[in-house]
Amino acid sequence: MPETDQLVLESNILSSSLLVGLFNQITDDKTLVVLDMGLASSASVSFFGQTKCRLQFAGLIDSEIEKYNDQELSHAERVSLFKNDLNLQPDIKIDIVLFWDLFCYLSAPAIGAVLDALVPNLHSRTKAHSIGLLNARQKMFYSAYGIKSIDQLWQQPLSSTQPKVYPHSRHDFSRILNYLTIDRSCLLSGNRVENLLMINTHKE
Repeated sequence: MPETDQLVLESNILSSSLLVGLFNQITDDKTLVVLDMGLASSASVSFFGQTKCRLQFAGLIDSEIEKYNDQELSHAERVSLFKNDLNLQPDIKIDIVLFWDLFCYLSAPAIGAVLDALVPNLHSRTKAHSIGLLNARQKMFYSAYGIKSIDQLWQQPLSSTQPKVYPHSRHDFSRILNYLTIDRSCLLSGNRVENLLMINTHKE
């Protein structure tokens, strides 16, 4: 590989100490069901291709994401919109949800709606991963994400117009999550933090 390409490749890799937590309860005899909220990435396809896995890309993080934040929508309308776009089969139970930075581009009502849309497809041991802003006053990198390895995230800057960012403080984010809870967090470069999310067992 030419040296210039290697430099570009290394700049697209982020170390992660939380990814391993997504997979530590998975057994070899189970087909892993993964929902990736972003666009299909070659990194994730390659990574999950080495496992017994059912991988679905939702593609919600794109230039049309602002439609979910329309203030004229009722909660039920938002939930219906998410369900339609996610197009999940009712009998599918998801083991891992890769939200990436989806929550940064959704208002609090929209986050509540996407979680309500997902609930029927989650189970008590579902885990999730998200990336957010550490400081809401700073700029969020607009990138596509994937999994390079069990301890490495892949990122690719996007050249398209970045959607409006909805910064959420850690306190507000924890409250908005509702069905999920932050198990652990870790700093990433670029004013970002990664979160390992678990099902909120105290949610009635």
